[in-house]
Amino acid sequence: MRDLLASLCDLHRRGVPFGLATVVSSTAGMPAPGDLLAVDPVGEVRGGIPAGCVESAVLDAAAEALRTGRPRLARYAVGADGPWPSRPGCTGSLSVLVRRVAPGDPAGRVLCALAGAGPVGVATVTGGPAPFAAQLVIRPDRREGTLGDPVLDDWVAGQAADLFGTGGTVLLRRAGRPPVRVLLQAVPATPGMLLVGATAVAAALSRIGVDLGYRVTVCDPRPAFASAGRFPAAHEVHRAWPHRWLPTVGVDTSTVLCLLGHDPRHELALLRAALDTPAGYIGVLGSRAAHAARVDRLRAEGVSEAQLNRLAAPAGLDLNGRTPVEIALAIAAELVAFRRGGSGRPLTGLTGPIHRTGLPATPRRAVEAR
Repeated sequence: MRDLLASLCDLHRRGVPFGLATVVSSTAGMPAPGDLLAVDPVGEVRGGIPAGCVESAVLDAAAEALRTGRPRLARYAVGADGPWPSRPGCTGSLSVLVRRVAPGDPAGRVLCALAGAGPVGVATVTGGPAPFAAQLVIRPDRREGTLGDPVLDDWVAGQAADLFGTGGTVLLRRAGRPPVRVLLQAVPATPGMLLVGATAVAAALSRIGVDLGYRVTVCDPRPAFASAGRFPAAHEVHRAWPHRWLPTVGVDTSTVLCLLGHDPRHELALLRAALDTPAGYIGVLGSRAAHAARVDRLRAEGVSEAQLNRLAAPAGLDLNGRTPVEIALAIAAELVAFRRGGSGRPLTGLTGPIHRTGLPATPRRAVEAR
């Protein structure tokens, strides 16, 4: 999503107008609130509303908004209640806010805010007596814009504060006659991915990590390996002893830490440094026998079982991968399952909704899901 937002921000900064469609609400099985589709004056489409049965209609509405400049709430019903025939996987209804984002339009600055560093929230009026499509940008320390009512601004800002930690999109409804409806989109601070060991697996994982929305940092003491040229996707590359570098880095519970190199001289010191951080995920490569030996040495040094259970080792889901890219993909898959609370099992063997609301996995659950 951040890549799409960055692309739209770039359009706005270059003075290119575009039509923008944002899903405001939907029933189960339809696109999620916050999904975006944009179309520029030459007809190039960015993003998408993943419902093939109505996506063309949404595109037409966005193109119309680009031509006319009139924002509106477009509603689509698929199946018995609407003009679009239902088909497997495409039944239900959704509401979409369509508007033109012109050069200098505050809506463009709002998109740039969402594309930048979080945490940040954006509130948009979608119904009620407040000015339609008015927007408010909310940061922990300041606000930009207004929804037309200071009391409403304060109430929505309080709701946004609750979402800063996790991010997400919700449709708020404030009681009144008529009630006010506000779409609130929140983006958390960009989580960090720390890759220790300038290996081929690290190079592949750095590329995937950026696509998953992480800020990627690589650390390795070897000058020949720790270079920006070998890790063009990484945001930072550090040449340092990892066990000394790690305590100097800002780490929180959203940080993922992957130990991908093998240096027996400092391995225990690095593992202790990793366990001293609040990192939400600590993945370690290596064989089961090698990890068992590590655990025995750490246990002998007094590391608790609770701490040892934080180590996801061997890191990654069981894809039977052999190449660096395959191993990186297995680790990335475990990270997604960890972050989203997924089981890590094939969908063909499961029942129930494909996309469900779940609690993030604990590090131990992530290990046991493999």
